[in-house]
Amino acid sequence: MPVITVDNVVEGLKRKDVFAWLSVTDNHDRFLAGAFNDVSRASDTEWTCTLKLFPKSRVMRYRFIAADDEHGGRRILCETDGKRTKGKLHYSLRTPRGSRDTLITLHMDYDPGSMFGLVVDVGGLRDGLEKGLVTILSNLKKEIYQDVESGKLEA
Repeated sequence: MPVITVDNVVEGLKRKDVFAWLSVTDNHDRFLAGAFNDVSRASDTEWTCTLKLFPKSRVMRYRFIAADDEHGGRRILCETDGKRTKGKLHYSLRTPRGSRDTLITLHMDYDPGSMFGLVVDVGGLRDGLEKGLVTILSNLKKEIYQDVESGKLEA
């Protein structure tokens, strides 16, 4: 099963504040927008994301499952579904010692399917998904800072 892991640091914000912000499903609208070629909200907790690849576009469903703080850390649990993209996705939040910064690790494991699916994965699916995940974290950081500047979130 392929795995993609990307990180980004939100500087000056405590982990509990970033966790609370990520727990609001409406905020997912904001940072998913622009991460893929097309994103539309299908329900309160589900989005349809289109990734245009050659020769065929892939449609992936992104579903918010839960905000999990059971294991001493804080994670936002999601699932993905679709042909060649079915899997799990989660955001892990950590605070490096001696800082107020929050390290967000976005981890996705997915099943591309049969042998042909592995060829599709190596042929561009993995790169497209990774680019989308990097953009998600970049957008997420931008949207959090926007809420700090507008006073919706305290730094």
